[in-house]
Amino acid sequence: MITKMSQRFDTWLGNLREVFKTLSDHQKNTVIEDIIDLCEPEQLRFLSTKLEILVKRDYLKCLPLELSFHVLKWLDPISLCRCSLVSKVWNKVISSCEVVWQNACRDLGMDINDKFNEDAISNFSGITSSFPGGRTWKQVYISHVRKMKRLMCEDAVERKQLYGHTARVFALYYRGDYLVTGSDDRSVRLWDLRLGQCKFALKTHTCADICFDETKVITASFDNTVGMWDWSTGEVLQYFRGHTAAVFSVDYCDELDTVVSGSADSTLRIWKMSSGQCMQTRYGHTDWVIKVILRKTEVKSQFFRKQDFVLLSMDKQAIKIWSLAYESEKCLTTLTPEELNVHLQPRVQFNGRSIACASDVGILVWDFKTLLITRVFTESPAKWLISYGNMYSLLMGMNSLYVIEGKAN
Repeated sequence: MITKMSQRFDTWLGNLREVFKTLSDHQKNTVIEDIIDLCEPEQLRFLSTKLEILVKRDYLKCLPLELSFHVLKWLDPISLCRCSLVSKVWNKVISSCEVVWQNACRDLGMDINDKFNEDAISNFSGITSSFPGGRTWKQVYISHVRKMKRLMCEDAVERKQLYGHTARVFALYYRGDYLVTGSDDRSVRLWDLRLGQCKFALKTHTCADICFDETKVITASFDNTVGMWDWSTGEVLQYFRGHTAAVFSVDYCDELDTVVSGSADSTLRIWKMSSGQCMQTRYGHTDWVIKVILRKTEVKSQFFRKQDFVLLSMDKQAIKIWSLAYESEKCLTTLTPEELNVHLQPRVQFNGRSIACASDVGILVWDFKTLLITRVFTESPAKWLISYGNMYSLLMGMNSLYVIEGKAN
């Protein structure tokens, strides 16, 4: 009996399918509507579940990658991370959308076009589509968000005591995982901060300022000279003599074969690195030149094209901007915050887009494109600038190191 009923149902269902196929769209809709009216709650629940499965379309799976990336770029990073949990396909597509995650990294304050900056912060080398070990820009972003959250913890900063100098440490320069210090004990030391150990110790002269790379270290000294030394051998590579007073600041550029220095004799000098010859002496300061910086500009300004080299020099009252062209002996412009009645400190930084300088009232920030003051950090707990970044800045107080969120102050 049951078998006959099953056979009749199969026959009826087959006939219904064949007839339904021949109907017009309007007739099909009418049949479906009548059937829905006859359904009990159990059948309606089944129909709802079935329709949800049939109607859904995974657009990230169906769309070309270019269109998927165009859709994803409108989402914020938090929403993108949530979307990555939908499926393996979504996670793969979202992780491979490099432009989205690069922009997210930029929003965090990372300068992804600065290779050394990325090496120092991310421990990755080069700007490529994929990182060593299969890392992606998404993973870089997540890693840095976690690091920023850890800054709120009391244990975020690790303290280490570095022993070796026997007199006052007057100069230091930090780069990546290494710190170089110069002391009145007439020595320079290179420290591996990960291990807390001294890697090189060189006999030099008293140091007022210092900068270095993998092969050499350049020092400005109270003995009126600038010296260049080889790390591996300790050999003096070059002496730069000509200043008539203590040299307070030094910078260099291998690409230009150039060293620049600022002195208490109120001058800055431009030297040929390979020969030690003084190429030019610049005048214009009425006080000690306490800081010099040699960098490329990242923006086009009134006096410079993008990627031109810029020379900055500073005394306690003003920052002067110079061209490296030998026919341009006079400074192009002077930044003097006279209306603020401040004294500048020898902590000035230039990243090619903005100039940040410490003062006795706070941190002053100039836009290099317009040469106008855009920010004044007067509410910060400290006025001594250690490092100025797009997202955070490091400031030093009498006894503490402060991490300041630049976008919120």
